[in-house]
Amino acid sequence: MRVYLQQIEGYTAGQVWMSLRIRGLVAQFLSDCIKEKSAWKLLKPHTEAIVAHFVFPQLCFTKADQELWEDNPVEYVQKRIDPLDDFGSATVAASNLLIDLAFDRKSATLNTILGFVNNVLTTYLQSTEETRDPRAKDGALNMMSALCGALISRKSPIASTLPEFLLTHVVPEFKSQYGFLRARALDTYCRYSSVEFPDKQISRSVFESVFNLLHDPELPVRVHAALALQPMIENDENRDALAIHLPQVMQVFLNLTNEIDSDTITHVIEEFVEVFADRMAPFAVELAQQLRDTFMRVMGDVVSNQPELNSSNIEDISDKTMAAMGVLKTMGTLVLNLENSPEVVYRLEEVVFPIARFVLDQRVVDLYDEVFEILDCCLFAVKAVSPNAWNLFGAIYACFKNDGVDFIEEMLPLLDNYVTYGMDTVATNSDLQERLFDMIESVMKSDRVGENECICACKLAETIMLHGRGKVDGMIPGFISLAAAYLLVGDAIKTTPFLVHALEIVLNALHYNPVITLNVLEQYQWTEGIFTRLVQSTSKFSRVHDKKLLIFGLTAVLNIPAAQLPPSLQNGLPQLFEAVLHVFQSLGKAIEARDALERMYEGDDDDEAFDNEFEWDGAEDELDGGEDFEDVDDADEMQSAFLKELAGQAAKALGSDEDEADLNSDDDDDDDFGSPLDEEYTLESPLDEIDAYIHLQDKLAEMQHANAAVYDAIVQNLSQENTQFVQSLMEEANRQREALAAQQQQS
Repeated sequence: MRVYLQQIEGYTAGQVWMSLRIRGLVAQFLSDCIKEKSAWKLLKPHTEAIVAHFVFPQLCFTKADQELWEDNPVEYVQKRIDPLDDFGSATVAASNLLIDLAFDRKSATLNTILGFVNNVLTTYLQSTEETRDPRAKDGALNMMSALCGALISRKSPIASTLPEFLLTHVVPEFKSQYGFLRARALDTYCRYSSVEFPDKQISRSVFESVFNLLHDPELPVRVHAALALQPMIENDENRDALAIHLPQVMQVFLNLTNEIDSDTITHVIEEFVEVFADRMAPFAVELAQQLRDTFMRVMGDVVSNQPELNSSNIEDISDKTMAAMGVLKTMGTLVLNLENSPEVVYRLEEVVFPIARFVLDQRVVDLYDEVFEILDCCLFAVKAVSPNAWNLFGAIYACFKNDGVDFIEEMLPLLDNYVTYGMDTVATNSDLQERLFDMIESVMKSDRVGENECICACKLAETIMLHGRGKVDGMIPGFISLAAAYLLVGDAIKTTPFLVHALEIVLNALHYNPVITLNVLEQYQWTEGIFTRLVQSTSKFSRVHDKKLLIFGLTAVLNIPAAQLPPSLQNGLPQLFEAVLHVFQSLGKAIEARDALERMYEGDDDDEAFDNEFEWDGAEDELDGGEDFEDVDDADEMQSAFLKELAGQAAKALGSDEDEADLNSDDDDDDDFGSPLDEEYTLESPLDEIDAYIHLQDKLAEMQHANAAVYDAIVQNLSQENTQFVQSLMEEANRQREALAAQQQQS
């Protein structure tokens, strides 16, 4: 440490030369020393000098910055705005060192840092135009930008002074003669955009200044102005003012995107599309066309350079790919926000689909996720599959055959929508059925994927059976065979989620058509093995959807005439009905838990719960612990405790070796199968429209009337406790009927 401090002292005195790389490494080393008590003891007396003479100069606008600004403003923007482009630089390392000092040793350093910044800003303010140092002002504002996480906290003791700081030292620089200072002022204001001014007129004036800088002659200033506008649209007055100029503003954003070939501005466009969704329809198609043109220009460069990919152009290609990715995300947001204008979405499809075909045909795997998502958005927005969308399905299938087994998770929502909204076409097109089955089978039989991908295949099969009841009989035997290949083979299944989804293929088949399903099971002598596995695993069905499917699948079996039941099931009917009752015992609580989860996620956010994490309560820093350093937690000790906690969490998530050892044990302890499935309150299916209690009541009534032998077999074997429980279920069904009737009358 002493050697490093001597080198830093020599550098700041102009006696030792350090390259940018060395300065960055030194700053990283000092950041590490802050967290270690013995090193901090040596470093602490020098922090004021380090901040003033080592950190501050690296945060000021330099001659090299000026040259880059003038010679290549695009590269300047990319290096200064995209943290990945400037990652590891001396400037970023110095900024991180400043942040670490302020956050980890705030009681010893923060007031000193703020005092230094205030001195620089005051000196600049009190100097004449001729003697002012704009580069020093840039460095001071850069330091304030780095510290914003601490200073904008609600408990910050200087929070009340921030409006004055912005009005005195930041906003005036919007009109600075120096482009770099205009850009810095915009950046600093953007960081402190949550600060409210006491006078609305001031807020309006600041907004107008930022808005006008969209047309600044300097590219970096225009980019920073666009970024500064993004948080400002949270204000109602600003939104109303921008709405008048929305087409022109979006055009400026598109022009900037084309100039810098980065995803920086596409995030701003995406935010504007969401906020101004109700105003986008009139020029949505034109906007999409311009986004398409931007995408095709950028990706044309990427594809043409792929054969010559090397160290000299890989960074540029990566930037362009990220820009294209941002464009696709923006287009997806545009489509989703026009859900209430299906005629516009159909016109957008004509713009979007050629882009998708280009990506799929060129096998641009880096963009598969975004392409599948935007196509998913198109189908979801109109709740239908247009002829253009079906024409594209061939390219999607070809993509799957080339690369898609590895991308089935990304493809699933899109494929799910093709089936959900296009079942009438699927039901009458054997070629589509064959392709869909091939996709499911390829995943289930692939040695390149894990159980998560197999679960995706199971989900797609479920969607086909739920939405195609009575329409896709020919696909059912194949689905059952794919599930049986796992369910009836020793240790083929390793986790609870896959076990549940594999069993649900059979349950969906039973719900679809119990006679077809039982014929297949009997043909291959799978009946006893499958139902044994099913009954043993009922406690694994934790979600509301799982429980309802289990109820519907088993009650479908119970409604088959006794003479048509396989012999292996005829004697087990009471056990099947008891399994149904077992599921009902936990269904009510599962529904309550799902409803509570939905309320939690869809309710208002508690801002206090997400307030800035920086502590201003007057207590000592977590790392400070007092002047004698006796209470300072050693970094190694902290790391050890963290790793132990991480290991504990990993053990819970993954389960012990014993958890994974025997999924086929007859012991129905949940621990043998790992963790149950988490509830998904957003999951939607045709089962949502069926009330489980009313369904059971109807099925028992049908059974008593048309299948008396089976009804008597299950009722006569019920215990007194279960008989009373069935009666309570019938009472609940009556209540649900009354509630449903009341809702229908109100509507």
